[in-house]
Amino acid sequence: MYKDKGPEKTITVIGGGPSGMAAAISAARQGTGRVLIIEKNDILGRKLLATGNGRCNLTNTNCPDAEETIRFFNGLGLLVRTEEEGRVYPYSEQAAAVREALMNELKHLNVIIRCGTEVKAVERTENHGFRIVSEGGILYSDAVILSTGGKAGPQYGCTGDGYRFAKAFGHRVVSIRPSLVQMVSDEPFFKSLKGVRAKGRAALYRTDQAAGCEKAVDSEDGEIQFTAEGLSGICIFNLSRSYVRGDHVKIDLFPEYDEKALREILSHRAEALENRNMAEFFTGMLHIKLVPVILNLLSLDEDRKAASLTADELSKAAQLLKGWRISVTGTKGWKEAQVTAGGVDLAEINRDTMESLYVPNLYFTGELLDVDGKCGGYNLQWAWISGLAAGRSAAMKIREEQC
Repeated sequence: MYKDKGPEKTITVIGGGPSGMAAAISAARQGTGRVLIIEKNDILGRKLLATGNGRCNLTNTNCPDAEETIRFFNGLGLLVRTEEEGRVYPYSEQAAAVREALMNELKHLNVIIRCGTEVKAVERTENHGFRIVSEGGILYSDAVILSTGGKAGPQYGCTGDGYRFAKAFGHRVVSIRPSLVQMVSDEPFFKSLKGVRAKGRAALYRTDQAAGCEKAVDSEDGEIQFTAEGLSGICIFNLSRSYVRGDHVKIDLFPEYDEKALREILSHRAEALENRNMAEFFTGMLHIKLVPVILNLLSLDEDRKAASLTADELSKAAQLLKGWRISVTGTKGWKEAQVTAGGVDLAEINRDTMESLYVPNLYFTGELLDVDGKCGGYNLQWAWISGLAAGRSAAMKIREEQC
């Protein structure tokens, strides 16, 4: 059982994920009192080990504060390398090396770690400190940093406890939903396309009721992956951040060409391959599994000869290949999602210090907040930078209060 704290000032970090570990390190480096991490998993950084397919995409050089993050990890002895599109990885390409570097620093700084302990409640005390109720007993703390994460990845212990704590302190939680996740469709052809990958452009469309038309909400270029249930791949994950029910996706399988140019290519192929049937006509242009699906959508019989294609049919083919409309019924759930969209309202947080504007000495970090980025290291960058700011600010404020 925990005992009441002694005269030494205490900063308690609830949650031992990326932002929680960064916050604890940042706070402990200030040398103000003791720093404690409470984590309900058996180890710190469990979800971190799975990031980047086990490689851990630390940050992205396109982030404004990326250099601060890189300096932070260099200071921990972690060598990094920058790859395509600004993605930064540990040189060893091991997420475990990132966790180990963080753990070594926590140990060096004498941060107290309590794993396997679930926090049940966080309350304000009469002396403006905090009372933390957990399975291990009751702990009192001068400052609390909530780094509990979101709901994405419940298999890693992410259950959204922090939202309940935030609401108890009067904070608003913006509606949460799975993000960076696959999109689901009820189109019957997906079962035959499982495993197909195609380079192209995917765009998310939404009906504008006032204008009476559909408009593109966002678009992404890259590899589009087809699953038995719908669409996947990095570009689809990025579009999922903006998805709302009723939206649909359009796929451009030939983004290098405009519709007119593609129409001309098809016309020349029809002349050059006049004696080929429809299945052969598209060979060399499309993945072999896509061909029968496209032919069916165009109502073209596989046995028809290319020479029989009319000008109208060639135009419709070009239109489809440049704007294949896919109905979307929703997204996969929390287990498949990489991050949580929504969270504690940023308008109620001091963005410089990560301190609550309602409750002094209460701080928020990482995925618990209403911040989510696209794939490529943007979300981990937010975890590191918000954690470092919260830890530093909490320690500095306690020092000022002691003076």
